[in-house]
Amino acid sequence: MLRTSLLAATAATLLAAPAAIAQTADQTAAAAAQAAASAQTPAAAENVIDVLKMHGRFTTLLQALDQAQLTETLATRPAITLFAPTDEAFAALPEAERTRLLDPANAQELRNLLLYHVLVTDLTTSQITGARGPVSTAGGVDITIDGTGEAIAIADATVSEAEIDAANGGIFVLDKVLSPDAAAQGDAEAEAEAAPATPAPTTGVNAPNGQPAAAVTTTASPPVQNPTDGQVDEVEDPANPAPTPN
Repeated sequence: MLRTSLLAATAATLLAAPAAIAQTADQTAAAAAQAAASAQTPAAAENVIDVLKMHGRFTTLLQALDQAQLTETLATRPAITLFAPTDEAFAALPEAERTRLLDPANAQELRNLLLYHVLVTDLTTSQITGARGPVSTAGGVDITIDGTGEAIAIADATVSEAEIDAANGGIFVLDKVLSPDAAAQGDAEAEAEAAPATPAPTTGVNAPNGQPAAAVTTTASPPVQNPTDGQVDEVEDPANPAPTPN
């Protein structure tokens, strides 16, 4: 009987072992997956400035942010979205324009340009997809975001990489430097097209109320005959002689 009990206990242990091993394996795999997920998203613990530095392709943008004294602001302000042109996008600008923007004498213009690349909200790809419309930037100028096409468009630039996560917001990588001046010009042209046409000025005589008269008709007066026409003085008056032609 004792032998039988020992065999039964051994069998029970062997039968239970695979289940225990499988449970331990599942727990190990879950922990490994969680660790891998954490390793893949280290940027979530860094602010947008740190993330730009980590990627290594935004050196010109970082230089411009320093020049405009915006680095600290973007590093510390919560819930922002940064449209980030790459070094290649800045290199596509004419060299004279790039040099002029980075000149300390034009710091305010550079600041306005960079603030046109910032939203004071943490915008997500899901909010953009299928939608199109203007959004106010940190510089106060509206920018058109279009998520109805194959790629997200920000004004006239295309997003090459969307929603890189950061601790205080997100980054959308652009293939072009945005221009707030071009946006303002486009808005003015759109307003001009939408405005009603100005009627051409009406020529003619104004009515007494100051408004142009509907129509002016000119009628020729009949000739008036001079009763003295054809008459000749018979005797010249010595006191009033006729003038002598020169």
